Amino acid sequence: MNTRHPEIPWSDPNFSDNQRNFPPEELDKYAGQHIAWSWDGSRILAGAADEEELYRKLQAAGYDTNRVVYDFVEAP
Repeated sequence: MNTRHPEIPWSDPNFSDNQRNFPPEELDKYAGQHIAWSWDGSRILAGAADEEELYRKLQAAGYDTNRVVYDFVEAP
């Protein structure tokens, strides 16, 4: 496969399965927040009220912000 950004690979092939199996009660803790999933979808690395704050949290924790999957958790 040829992409314009070969240095940024596709997410882990297990991402969808891991995200789908993530405990709903844990995901509920992030309702109304922007979140960053680990590359394999097995955990949430950080959550924040807005994207800028999320990005700052990820950088402060030393995560490569190009190696996370960004998402938003809707409030019930």
